[in-house]
Amino acid sequence: MRRCVVCQVHTPDSLCVGCQTLIQAPANPCVSCAKPMPQADSLCGECRSDPPAFSRTLCATLYQAPVSTWVQQLKFGERLDRARVMAECLMPLVQGLDPTVPLVPLPLHRRRLLSRGFNQAQEIARLLAKAQARPLLDRHLQRVKNTAMQAELSERQRAANVRAAFTVVKPITATTVLLLDDVMTTGQTMRAAAQCLKQAGVAKVIAVVFARSGAAH
Repeated sequence: MRRCVVCQVHTPDSLCVGCQTLIQAPANPCVSCAKPMPQADSLCGECRSDPPAFSRTLCATLYQAPVSTWVQQLKFGERLDRARVMAECLMPLVQGLDPTVPLVPLPLHRRRLLSRGFNQAQEIARLLAKAQARPLLDRHLQRVKNTAMQAELSERQRAANVRAAFTVVKPITATTVLLLDDVMTTGQTMRAAAQCLKQAGVAKVIAVVFARSGAAH
């Protein structure tokens, strides 16, 4: 039996029952991008005026402490055990979907991959795919533009930063894919990747993210 990653009590999962309450899904999420909204079953202003290429977003939790700390530990602290927590939190969200629908992790540019040593989205997707016997397409979508870190840019700059950043290098025969990343902030990176997949012939893209930032407005 493992220990809870938060409180260290013995538990069969990465989080004990008590610490699972730290995972709080967005309240009244936008029906498209999962941004928290004041009212249920509504679209945020951006998705209303500029609908994304992905059809909807499955999100496990809000990007807030301690979740934000786990994400940073995974990305920059090489705490790969955090990927297991995130995969386990995403399992119930995708459990009911057709098991033949593949996972496509959001790729890193090769320079950032070499610098970091791993792709956090790929680590999460690998665990999720293995647990559900779901296909994993982790060599089909590539990031060809070495973009600046989105977190360092204004919201207006983010869309330009990821424009034409992705390409599909291997044919994808699936009509629907699950595009997975660890965090969605403004959604511009996910929009660009989903648009690339659609242009390559994928009929439907479902965004899957562990955490979603953004306050209701």
